[in-house]
Amino acid sequence: MNIQIELNTLAQRIRQIREAQGLTLQQVSARSKGRISAIALGSYERGDRSISAKKILEIAEIYAIPAGEFFTPTQQGLEAGRVVIDLRKLTISEDPIGKQLLIILKRIVEQRRDWNGDVISLRAGDISNLQIFAHFSSAELSQALDKFALSKLAPTQ
Repeated sequence: MNIQIELNTLAQRIRQIREAQGLTLQQVSARSKGRISAIALGSYERGDRSISAKKILEIAEIYAIPAGEFFTPTQQGLEAGRVVIDLRKLTISEDPIGKQLLIILKRIVEQRRDWNGDVISLRAGDISNLQIFAHFSSAELSQALDKFALSKLAPTQ
């Protein structure tokens, strides 16, 4: 393992996720309520500044994602059939497909004993099972995943 390469990858992922959520540096700074400045975040994203574990956790909280997403290579994310769903969005949704999806995802959470409660990471097998057991068409499932996914992670350049 080359530590510098890993740090550069982390910096790229921090930027990718921010951009995937359509946020500017200033918007993230405002969301953080003073915990992180736009200048500091930009420095983390360029790899010009060391980042502590505490800051990684704070940024993950601001983006409403599991901190592990910063360390997950993009090709293992959505492109490989894995998606992170925002359960909070589903809970307040009036969308009938969203309500049906929430019932099934709650069962998955119980089976995994994953009590985070805010998000769930669906694996490729989970996604194909959703289509089968929820009787979703491909279009319905794709639309639901697009609507309730936390972010679309672009491939690393």
